[in-house]
Amino acid sequence: MRILITNDDGVHSPGLLAVRDRLVAIADSVITIAPETDCSGLAQACTFSRPVSVTRLSGGDHAVFSCDGTPTDCVRVGLLGGLAARTDLVVCGINHGANLADDVAYSGTIGAGREAAILGTSALCLSQQTPTGSFAVNYREDLEQLGLRYDFEVAASYAADLARAMCQGPASEPVVLNVNFPANVASTEGVLTRVGRRAYPRSGSPAWAEGEKTRSYYLFGRPDEEFAEEGDASGTDIAALRAGRISVMAVPVSWQPDHLTGQEHEYLDGLSARLRPPHSLLVV
Repeated sequence: MRILITNDDGVHSPGLLAVRDRLVAIADSVITIAPETDCSGLAQACTFSRPVSVTRLSGGDHAVFSCDGTPTDCVRVGLLGGLAARTDLVVCGINHGANLADDVAYSGTIGAGREAAILGTSALCLSQQTPTGSFAVNYREDLEQLGLRYDFEVAASYAADLARAMCQGPASEPVVLNVNFPANVASTEGVLTRVGRRAYPRSGSPAWAEGEKTRSYYLFGRPDEEFAEEGDASGTDIAALRAGRISVMAVPVSWQPDHLTGQEHEYLDGLSARLRPPHSLLVV
């Protein structure tokens, strides 16, 4: 069993170290290639304008490397650059903070997992809810002042077993699993979930006062803001964490048009009908 580990919190992140320790105990090779700095929120960003630099921090079968690029860069360095070319599974995390609902689109953890699948390797993306139970992605409260700390014990144990199971029975096509662990675990049984929909509050547009030059905005909600949902919340990743359950969700990888919903096809049919000659749109 050969595993490549990365994350978006940095190569020295406690979450990464926790799952690495578990995987080293069961895998033939665990290669860690992670960003040298925090790259949270970079999604699937990658480096085009320059070569990325990689520094070997330790060698052997379980070598550790830091990279001055993004999480996606780390995956490409491992799978394409020869450092972990024969990888059976890419493990991303454990992220400090949950990756839920529509916010997964901005996650460097999920971005690295999708990059692995694009390159032909399945991925396991891991995230741990903040100890306060907050759902906010940009939560930055000082946990030490509250006497709180992340506990990755359950997440690391569950993740290692899930990684083993994925390697023993590989999928015919690469899959990406997004696994979120609650702050307060009610059960170590994972539940298959669907992605929730986060309701982002929309502020008004108050007039700027005379002489006012600068304003600051929380683009993903204030740190103490309630994580509101849209629509039916039953069976979602958010509902699972609210109930103290481990959420396991398959992340879509393909951009193929046969994944369009009936509603999307209906819209495209209408769009085609509204075009004026000589313009047209053939919806097959």
